[in-house]
Amino acid sequence: MKSEEDARPGLLVELNELLEKIVERLKPVRSILVFLSSVLTIFLSLALAFFLRFELSFPEKEMVSFPKVLIAVLAIKLLVFWGFRLYEGMWRYVSIPDLMRILWANIVASGILAVIVLLWHDKVFLGFARSVLLLDFMICFLMMSGKRVLTRVIRESASRTGGDRNLRTILVGSTESVNSLIQALSASPGRRQLVGVLCPETKIRHTIRGIPVLGVPESAAKCAKKHRASEIMLLPPYSTPAYLRELMDELEKREVKCALRMLPSYADIADGRIQVSQIREVEIEDLLGRQPVRFDKEEVAAFVKGKVVMVTGGGGSIGSELCRQIGAYKPGKLIIFDISEYNVYENSMSLEALFPELELVRIVADVRSEICVREAITKHGVEIVYHAAAYKHVPLMEENVASAFDVNVLGTANLVNCCEKHGVKRMVMVSTDKAVRPTSVMGSTKRIAERIILERPSLSTEFVVVRFGNVLGSSGSVIPLFKKQIRAGGPVTVTSENVVRYFMSIPEAVELVLQAGAIGHDRDIMVLEMGEPVRIYDMARKLIELSGLTPGSDIEIKFVGLRPGEKEYEELLTDQEKVERTPFDRICVARKEETPAVPVDIGIVRPLVAGNDYEGLRNFIRANIPENLLGEAGIGA
Repeated sequence: MKSEEDARPGLLVELNELLEKIVERLKPVRSILVFLSSVLTIFLSLALAFFLRFELSFPEKEMVSFPKVLIAVLAIKLLVFWGFRLYEGMWRYVSIPDLMRILWANIVASGILAVIVLLWHDKVFLGFARSVLLLDFMICFLMMSGKRVLTRVIRESASRTGGDRNLRTILVGSTESVNSLIQALSASPGRRQLVGVLCPETKIRHTIRGIPVLGVPESAAKCAKKHRASEIMLLPPYSTPAYLRELMDELEKREVKCALRMLPSYADIADGRIQVSQIREVEIEDLLGRQPVRFDKEEVAAFVKGKVVMVTGGGGSIGSELCRQIGAYKPGKLIIFDISEYNVYENSMSLEALFPELELVRIVADVRSEICVREAITKHGVEIVYHAAAYKHVPLMEENVASAFDVNVLGTANLVNCCEKHGVKRMVMVSTDKAVRPTSVMGSTKRIAERIILERPSLSTEFVVVRFGNVLGSSGSVIPLFKKQIRAGGPVTVTSENVVRYFMSIPEAVELVLQAGAIGHDRDIMVLEMGEPVRIYDMARKLIELSGLTPGSDIEIKFVGLRPGEKEYEELLTDQEKVERTPFDRICVARKEETPAVPVDIGIVRPLVAGNDYEGLRNFIRANIPENLLGEAGIGA
């Protein structure tokens, strides 16, 4: 049962809402009202100064000069206050610099008035008590500051006690960063109830901007349970993967349902750029603990800048990010080539907003069409091609074998032929770890596509293959599926408790592709050291916990078994390949120890695809990929 405090917003919230309504109604005449408020403040401060100076009375002989003094005070102060821009700014955001400006404005105005009264005291201001000016200065400053501070206090207090009463928030960070965040949150009332902060260097029972310090960051889970927190906001350095995993383990151990959110970097905090809109949920990427790969952007820029670049599959997850990163390097022309008109439209709109000076070409066409590919290359003089167009969904391709061969194999072969015939300098193909000892149709077609590129006679065009693992957040990947299942209330479906995968972010994968395009040599397979593999089961549990729910209790995890074409672990190298390191961080080259004697014969594939010959395509895979494991899973199972 809710307490009285939780049941109603309170007097401060009601007062803040009333102020908001008044301010909204008076917006058109705000400047006039601020000016009139200053006039009233000046008059009241002078009158009160007289009243206090003469012991709570207005002597008649002293009042003779009052109207003259009032005119002088109004004229001087209004002019000086205008010069100090006191009629601008919003009272709800008043700060120390604003108060200092009010102080100096009153010092200057009172100083000018003192000089005037001294010079014309016997002629104009006869009998005026000059000590009134000192009282007037203090009262005027206090009144002008007080009404602004009171407005801000009401607003900030309402923001802490109002809004969604179920959203109780604990902040974790250093004193300075927490102070900056509370200040930023105070500008957006009615969203959260800040119940406390956790700082390493501040004593318990102290407060930061009125918010109590509950303890140290290590006690976050304990405090969240004690104070019934519904979310914890993490500031650096308490947003590292190690701290996040430790905190989530503690929350699970204490059976605390609590969402986690993260805040900007130290640089944003130091520069005062924290905004409420920058707060984001903790994502699974934040828990993986992978160190980002450092790339040589200067070499990539030298390779791409001023060139005509085409990205096939330019509207997909990888293709869109390729276009965004290439656009930053100022190519001479960027061509988005994709079969989906919607994807081309969406990506081009984003690129036009990001790079208004970029010459952008949008081509809605099929990579399998020789006419479309040839025209795109010859019409625009394409120099570099990044090939990201492919079917990548493993189970779907098990059901659509001919389509997988048609796009991944014949489409790649068509693009390769057009690049060689029409003078493309370099083509970079995006491949996958599923091409290594493949158990799926998708992986097999990507492996055959690699062979088509690598086994061609060296002519004018250079070809580079980039091979990496799973990409977090890409279309069709497991993360969006898990999130959708969690939003629907479960169950979250996991193939097996032992399934592990390598993961990287989309921007990281794309940086690898661009770096490979710049540093790779003809017929190189570029491989990224992926770090430690991640158990999909553990990932599912963490995603549920990040949503503030309990695995097995709120959301069920259901094991559904390996789907056709899947295997429990992925590899990045075949048995015939060995690794050579490059001078670049965690980027390697896979060298084949020996080349197969018989190259891939595309002529065999075309009639099999045209006839949708399932058995013939299966036999073709076995004949051309000796290391395949299709007998253990997939179409051969």
